Amino acid sequence: MFGRKRGGGKANLDEVKAEVEAEAGADDRLGDEAEAEESSADQDGLEDAAQAEGEIEADDQAEADDEDDAIDDDDVVETDWRVDGPFDFEEVDLHGDEVVRIDLDTLIVTPWDGLGLQLQVEEPSRQVLSVTGVWQDSGLEVALFAAPSSGGLGAELLEEAVNEVTADGGTAELTEGAFGPEVRRVLPQKRGKGEEQQYHVSRVWCAEGPRWVLRATLLGEAALEEAEDKAAPFLEFFRNLVVRRGTKPMVPGERIVMKLPEQES
Repeated sequence: MFGRKRGGGKANLDEVKAEVEAEAGADDRLGDEAEAEESSADQDGLEDAAQAEGEIEADDQAEADDEDDAIDDDDVVETDWRVDGPFDFEEVDLHGDEVVRIDLDTLIVTPWDGLGLQLQVEEPSRQVLSVTGVWQDSGLEVALFAAPSSGGLGAELLEEAVNEVTADGGTAELTEGAFGPEVRRVLPQKRGKGEEQQYHVSRVWCAEGPRWVLRATLLGEAALEEAEDKAAPFLEFFRNLVVRRGTKPMVPGERIVMKLPEQES
């Protein structure tokens, strides 16, 4: 009737306590793991949010850059250096006025009163290679060339003008003139013993039209940097030129010859 000794019961209680403590420890570990997972999830969420915010900022910056590029593109306006001439024959109407012009077939010239004209004629074909307007102590030589429809020949002709003078010991400076890029050249002249050094000064520019290029060379006093007043009439003369190229296929850079004006009977 006394049953088992209390020592056996104590042993059973210890086992229960151990089991309870083990379960509690397991619950604590599970809780810690859950907290760790929750913390990790929170960290991942923060990182995802930061990454998303960074991507949004990057997208906003890219859009802003695109807008800036669009504004820059709008600000770039190509200059039409021929807006006031020289002109292509198809761009003007020469009928119905009383202006005196000289028709050289591929080039129509409008001289002012007192301007002399000199024609460089190739023998024996009698074709005109260039025309020079002469006034006082200055002159403007004009030559006409075939050009590609894509343009660019004017720049090549200016480069040739630079190479030509530097090869002969002169100097050349590229500046912006009334018709775009312009080359100002200075070439020392040969001198005898005891003679003062003289210089040949010139300005070269080009105007590009539909499959043609006009090259102008300003010579004499009007070509000096401080002589803009003397250069002004020649610039106006150049603006009033009209090119009648025609439809004949030609090699880019080939000179377009002119014809002697018809003699009035």
